[in-house]
Amino acid sequence: MIPLIVFGLLAAALAWFFFGGRGDAMEPTAQRRVTGDVDYASLEQAEREVREADDEHAVRDWGPGAPRPPIL
Repeated sequence: MIPLIVFGLLAAALAWFFFGGRGDAMEPTAQRRVTGDVDYASLEQAEREVREADDEHAVRDWGPGAPRPPIL
């Protein structure tokens, strides 16, 4: 009798795990579209600062795809 109860509880937990997903989950970032919220003036200024930097250590790329900084 106890093994049936344990099996039932395990089956219920697995069903909750697989089928009890969040209904209010946000959509993945890759599916989002950019709206008019972009401040193009500050974006241009930041790109200009990067292009006019004295050396590569003055500005560091921290975005996606950027290489990790060397371990010192």
